This record gives sequence, structure tokens and C-alpha cells, in this order.
Amino acid sequence: MTGRGWRLPFRPFGVPVELDPTFALILPLFAWLIGSQVAGFAELFAQLGVDLDPAPLSTGAAPWLLGASAAIGLFASVLVHELGHAIVARVYGVRTQRITLWFLGGVAQLDDVPRKRGAEAIVAIVGPITSGALSLLLWTLLRSDLFGGGVAFVMAYLAVTNAGLALFNLLPALPLDGGRVLRSLLALPLGDARATRVAGAVSRVVAIALGVYGFLTLQVFLLAIAFFVDAAGRAEVAASQARRAFEGRRVREAMTPDPVAVDLGWSLEQLRRLRAFRSHTAYPVLDVDGAPIGWIRASDLDAGDGEAPLADLLRPVETVGADEDLETAVRRLAAADAGRLLVVERDGRVVGVLAKADVVRWLQQRAG
Repeated sequence: MTGRGWRLPFRPFGVPVELDPTFALILPLFAWLIGSQVAGFAELFAQLGVDLDPAPLSTGAAPWLLGASAAIGLFASVLVHELGHAIVARVYGVRTQRITLWFLGGVAQLDDVPRKRGAEAIVAIVGPITSGALSLLLWTLLRSDLFGGGVAFVMAYLAVTNAGLALFNLLPALPLDGGRVLRSLLALPLGDARATRVAGAVSRVVAIALGVYGFLTLQVFLLAIAFFVDAAGRAEVAASQARRAFEGRRVREAMTPDPVAVDLGWSLEQLRRLRAFRSHTAYPVLDVDGAPIGWIRASDLDAGDGEAPLADLLRPVETVGADEDLETAVRRLAAADAGRLLVVERDGRVVGVLAKADVVRWLQQRAG
């Protein structure tokens, strides 16, 4: 298990895949919901042209096995959908940090928004296209009469849900694919900043509509999606504003200069006394020339003998140049193990530290 979730042991197309802790709750819930409605689903599929005898599918352990198979297949379909985004983003030089499967489906976390004009729309639209193509493939196989019984049931369920996944993601709301397509197309005449504001306003309208419909129909899952769309849409607008604020700015403008640093020869007890007066989340360890050796987390200081050397608790250091582009540094900061980066000059000397709190403070100062 990673700090965010459980990392799968394989990397499709080189992309790490993680299971959020909420996945452990939603997968059995979906399996139960599907399994408890096998007969109803069979009737629906019959109306669509797939004739299934519901009796054997609803007997004994069969419905629960079908429910589990369909639920796993559903999240596998979501993974394929997100892989479509990741593969096309790679064409535009954008790396995918990870794909996470969670309570509301899945998300591909890209290093950056594709900057080429119209590229975001292409990366976004490939998700619904992938889901639609998967639905069409499954439906074609079903119509061939090669499959029956439980296999046909699971295939029919996945054909229908993939079609629904494609259509739902086309809603013009950030961060759904339709919202990203809308923003990318609006950016052609309006520019990125104004396009994001307009797309954010449309997202709020869609979120309200989803919330009202979910409330009137007592669909808790739809209410959760509505809240997510609203929060994520606002976050997209805020991120766009931050990107504009970062343009042309350097790390030294936002860093905290002259961080509290320690020598590797200190003992744990010495650093504990320092922590009592200068409390920080982590302390950089420097050599005699002021170059970084590593980090010591404050949370690690209460373990071990007070006379033990700091080298026993040393963690790898991550540095960033003082004159490096601030936006690039912030993206690195989001994935930094220590939650902060040491800022160095060209000669390797540490001159500051860049933490998330520093970035927030800098943005607030600019806004004020």
C-alpha cells in the first residue's frame, strides 16, 4: 500500500494504477447491488434483444458471483477509459503520474494540462470514445450468439454501463471529459483564463441540476457526484488562476529563505531540543559546505535512543533551483515525499525551502 492507496503490481502501458481505500468499500457494494437485481437486469437486457433465462441466474450463489464479476468488470472498464486519456496525453508529451480507482470511478492524474491549442479536447474526448467503442464491441459479441448464461449477463451489463459511462462523461462539467472539451474549445476564441471561468460556471449549473435530480429521486450516489462536480469545478478554476499567477515567476520569490538546518553529527536529543523552540515538519541536513544531504522528519524524532546518530533517520532529499520556473516546481512539490523541496543555488548551496504553505502564502499575498 502506498501513501495514497494500494498500488497494483502491474503498469499497463507504463502507467501506475492505485486503488484508493474507498475502492474497498464501493466494490463489494456494487457487487451486492448488481447481484440483488439480477432478475431485473435480465428483463432489461431482454428488452434490448439479449434473451436470458433469469431463473438459473437468480439461484443459489449465482447472483452474487455475477454481481462480483460485473462489478470487477465495471472498474476494469473505468481503467480502460482512463488509459485512453493517458495514452493520448503521452502523444502531446504529458506524462500520467498515476490512475486511481476510487469511490466515484477513476481519475488519470496528468503532470499538466496539454498546452497545445485544442489538445485538451482531444485528450478528453478519447475517454468517452474508448468507453463507447468497448460498449459496441461487447454488444457485437453478444449479437453473435456465441455467449449465453452468466457470461452473456456480465457482457450485457458492461455493454450498457460503458455506454452510460461514455454519455455521462460528455456532460459539460469540469472535471468530466465533456467539461474539458468545452473549456478547450472555448479557449480557442476566449483564451484559457476566460474559458476556464465560463466552463466553471457551466459546471456549477450542471452540478446543481444533478443534485436536485438526485435529491428528488433519492439517489445518494448521484448526490455524491453532484457535490464532487461542484467542488472539482471550483478547484479547476482556482488551479487556472494559480497557473496564471505562476507565469514568469521563479522559485526564490515564493520560498522561505534561510531554513533551519542541522548537522549530521547531531544526536536525536539535540534535535528534539531544537524542535521544542523551532518546530517544523522536517529539518534539512547539510554538509560543511551548505549542500543538502537529506531530510529528518519531525515525526521520526520520538523513535530510538536519544544518543543515536541522525543518519539512522535520514530520508532522501529533493531539491529545486532557486531560479527554476515556479509552476514546474509546484507540480514537483505536489509529489514530493517530504511535502517540501530544498531550494539551492547553482553552486549547490541551500538558500531556502519551498513548502505547500509557502505557495499558499505567496498566492494570498498576490491576491491581496
